[in-house]
Amino acid sequence: MKKHINWALLAVGFVSLFSSCTDEPDKFELTGGKPSINYIRLQDAASKDSLLVEAFTATPICIVGENLTSIKEMYFNDVKATLNTSYITKNTMLLTIPKDIPGSNTGKIYMVTRDADTVTYDFKVLVPAPVVTAMKNEWAKVGDDAVITGQYFVDDPNQPLSVTFTGISNSTSIKVPAENFKSISASQIVFKVPEGVQEGQLEVSSIYGTGKSKFYFHDSRGLITNFDGATDVVPQGWNINAITYSDVNGVDGMYVQVGPAETEGGWVEDLKLPFWCGNWNGDPMSITSGPGIPLRNFLDFSDWENMSFKMELFIPKSNPWSAGAMQILFVNNQQCANDSWQNNTYIHTSADGGLDLPRALYNPWKDSGSFDTGDEWITVTIPLTEFVYNDDGSKVSNPMSESSFDSFIIWPINGGVSGTACTPIFRYDNIRVVPNL
Repeated sequence: MKKHINWALLAVGFVSLFSSCTDEPDKFELTGGKPSINYIRLQDAASKDSLLVEAFTATPICIVGENLTSIKEMYFNDVKATLNTSYITKNTMLLTIPKDIPGSNTGKIYMVTRDADTVTYDFKVLVPAPVVTAMKNEWAKVGDDAVITGQYFVDDPNQPLSVTFTGISNSTSIKVPAENFKSISASQIVFKVPEGVQEGQLEVSSIYGTGKSKFYFHDSRGLITNFDGATDVVPQGWNINAITYSDVNGVDGMYVQVGPAETEGGWVEDLKLPFWCGNWNGDPMSITSGPGIPLRNFLDFSDWENMSFKMELFIPKSNPWSAGAMQILFVNNQQCANDSWQNNTYIHTSADGGLDLPRALYNPWKDSGSFDTGDEWITVTIPLTEFVYNDDGSKVSNPMSESSFDSFIIWPINGGVSGTACTPIFRYDNIRVVPNL
């Protein structure tokens, strides 16, 4: 049997093959020779007339020059850049300056060619001043290890990194001695708290500048209660007998403890920490001092959207937490009228007879399955703009307002998360609402 060849189809195949080899005239090919840079500008077309001799890390730039397709690798100081051949032509190259901090800032770009030659170009990479975001325990004691986190913590041998407790005024500033530092990385500093430190911001200085902390050390602003009698607010409510006070291994004098109590994330009265304004004798808003004063009668919440809830928290290793989200809820006294607070209906969704009140949900055990603070105190910070959740974890439609801040409650219950049975202990101190910095 003879096979018949379809010459027409074969011809089409040859044409297609030839076309596939010639239809990509701009396909990147690494070339020989050496590159040269004429100038560097921002990628933004509106800024094309602004030529750069320096730029910050992570800045998108456009390099204009000759024979740029000969570049196999590029380094800004000693940090290798990511090159995308889709954005490289003989005369232009689009890339982003590496975000990593250079170990040695030589002020040069190094271009390594296909033939292993190295061509340099003068260009200074700017590193931002330190950004001081948080402190593991804002109430760390003298002699304790303090842990601060952030970005751009550069400890240059020619200009070592420094940390200063500024205090409320410069006259009380204390610089951390060099021997107190335990470790320094680009995003974390560990050091022993020196003698003489006072309330106020921290400053971290590097060869690239100085940054102030976004928090106060030993912050006493906006204090609701520290359980030492510093304010007249004291916990009220049905479970007052389940709350204990102690100063043993405290962070700052007395603290309050709830638990141990067994929970699977449901209703456990003995894990509730409430404060209800009022004294059973008339309108709570008429109380301007003494026990039961509404929070907004002694704290300013007019700019609440630029404030954060803070507290120190201790959960011992012996009694970890693994069920229920910690619901933190501020309540207007009218919202809890008619015995709503006594029946706890305020906490629930409207589908369950509740009020759909906005709250924060704190559940650090969710990803790992269990959480404790390692027998240490930590600072918990939650912006008030994140108080947007309902009892079941969904978002509410009715936001908070300045009038929301009369009473509050902290209660690990529900929150729309599943967990495992546990018998946690929660110790709280320095409950406060402070302005964001």
